[in-house]
Amino acid sequence: MAGELTQHPGPDAAADARPADDVPLDMDAGWQPANWPLPRVNAVDNLSDALSSRGFTEGTVRVLSHGAVRPDELRRKLSDPAELRVQGGTLLIAETRLWSAAVVPHPANPREYGRRSYALGGAAAGLRVLPEPTTSAESPAELEILVDSPGTLATRLEDAQGRLATDNPLGEDVAVDGVLQPLTVVPMTVRHRNGHRPAALLIAADGSSRISAVHELLNYAPSKVAYEWSSDSRLFRREVNRWIRLVQKQGWESLSEAEQQKVRVLTVPARVVIGFRPNERTLLPFHTAVRNFIGLTHIRPPKPYGSAVENEAKADAVLDALAQPTRTRPARISELEKQWLAGVITAEDAEAEGFSPYRDVRAAAICRSVLGGSTKRRVNDGIRSLTAKQKPTREDRVDLAVELIIRPYRTEENDLLQRVRPRRAVLQRAYRLPEIERHLRADLRLEGATADGPSLEALRDAALEEVEYGLGDNGELGPAQTELATKAAYYMAVADPMALQREVFGGTAYEDDRSPATVLRAMLSRSRGVHQAYEVVRAGRRGETLYEVDEEGVRVLTSGGEPRELTDTLVRHTYNGEPSGTDGQSTGFAAASRRWAEVRSKVEEFTKAVDAMADVPVTEGGKSLVERDGWDAAQIAELRRKLDRSDRRLAAWADTHDLAKEAAREQTGDEETR
Repeated sequence: MAGELTQHPGPDAAADARPADDVPLDMDAGWQPANWPLPRVNAVDNLSDALSSRGFTEGTVRVLSHGAVRPDELRRKLSDPAELRVQGGTLLIAETRLWSAAVVPHPANPREYGRRSYALGGAAAGLRVLPEPTTSAESPAELEILVDSPGTLATRLEDAQGRLATDNPLGEDVAVDGVLQPLTVVPMTVRHRNGHRPAALLIAADGSSRISAVHELLNYAPSKVAYEWSSDSRLFRREVNRWIRLVQKQGWESLSEAEQQKVRVLTVPARVVIGFRPNERTLLPFHTAVRNFIGLTHIRPPKPYGSAVENEAKADAVLDALAQPTRTRPARISELEKQWLAGVITAEDAEAEGFSPYRDVRAAAICRSVLGGSTKRRVNDGIRSLTAKQKPTREDRVDLAVELIIRPYRTEENDLLQRVRPRRAVLQRAYRLPEIERHLRADLRLEGATADGPSLEALRDAALEEVEYGLGDNGELGPAQTELATKAAYYMAVADPMALQREVFGGTAYEDDRSPATVLRAMLSRSRGVHQAYEVVRAGRRGETLYEVDEEGVRVLTSGGEPRELTDTLVRHTYNGEPSGTDGQSTGFAAASRRWAEVRSKVEEFTKAVDAMADVPVTEGGKSLVERDGWDAAQIAELRRKLDRSDRRLAAWADTHDLAKEAAREQTGDEETR
């Protein structure tokens, strides 16, 4: 882009003076911008009247009218806006130029997700994440945000500017070429809990890195832009005019290189959002549409946020989807519950609102809300709003659920990668336990979630009953076992040392390569494992060390008489996945379940044996022998006949089971109609 497009005089030329055409770009010296004049007061007033007539709030009228480089051009475009379709509706935009002194970074910029500090993790008030902006109650195309005080927002804006300038450095680019791609600018009103008067801002919903680089170059403090120039048009015009007068007085060629760099970024191209038309089917609010647009937009040059940050952003989108009612279905979670699950309220406030103070209960609630089968559609809608991924997988849902779960822990650990990363990985693998989706449904009454719900002891006893019934050994945990596994997994992962770690790949034959989810299933399939999980949760809630327990739930002592600390190695050794043959029960479902576990184990061994045979090479490092030469057809036919007989028996059992279930459903229906 060699410069601005040539401007052609129109009917308002007298009120809105035009600059001369831009000088062509000199690649060595950098871009010479147009000499934009300070707009005339009557042009600013005309734009103010037009904005007021369209229903904008008083503050937005002020900042947008004095922020426009060419107010009469923007006034004309108000009546014929361009349309920008986004997930959830259509943004109505007007492309124009704004003075850089009128725009601030998005105070809740998504690039900040990976470093946010959450109140539920004990973050100090000055460090906590700001709440997400909501749709203004006074204007349908404006945002609104509530903060404690002007100092709160000023600190966050200045911190964000420094981080953005470091994380996505564009200073050298804009110093030479100015800002090339338009910023997407949205009006936002800041309200303060301490009673300070509201502040009207123009925020860069997309382009916070670019405007931060501009402000760094101009030495603009975001707090000055937000709280001085936005409220006082005279101060604003004085700041802009001092640069205009400098160019007029000295001429471009006489300016120093540093001065030329500042003049290049005195204005920025912008797409100003001036209206919103929601999708009639979804009826998403304006703030959600803006957030969806941010997630689907790539800035120049895009710097990947990283998987953890992307999962954080998707997690918030999912919570919004769960808290938003549709035309046919109510919200899945309340606004207060959304704040608790998001971790943006303090532990004290959460408890005062009736939420559990325990991290494992919150983890289970997140699993129920995000991973439970009854909420899958809502969750996928939230993911698609930011990624446009048509078919989110269960792994996608697990990863973003884990980001929600570890927010308080991350805050406590100051985002130390060496501590957070391995625990994130373990929880991601542990919560891929398929039973979570099957059993932790929206209507499940979680232990600890309400004062009148089941106790932890009752959950333990229910899990013990499921063990006696054979659940777990048959390849699937029951509901109580699953809930207890979900809660214990949290404390086992965040413990130091970790009592549950990732599987080991490519190690020796003696290393356990089972996933954390498989280990949890083996553990909760045994009565001892249920007692162990119960003790893990009890100790975790008290902030105590995790210790091993025996079949009765009593701590196991070392030879020195000390309690034995629970470790991943100990857990994997104790709960090695082998079916129990010491229970003495030889009849009924429990006994059959244990035999079924043996069948599954032998089939897995058979599969591994076939793979191992295929890996035998003709010579060292050579091709597979059986792939080259095959194997004796008669021997294979004999083995396949045995496998076929077993396959037919298994199929018959499945048919019998389905017929029995159908008969039971019909009988229940007959009884209900009597």
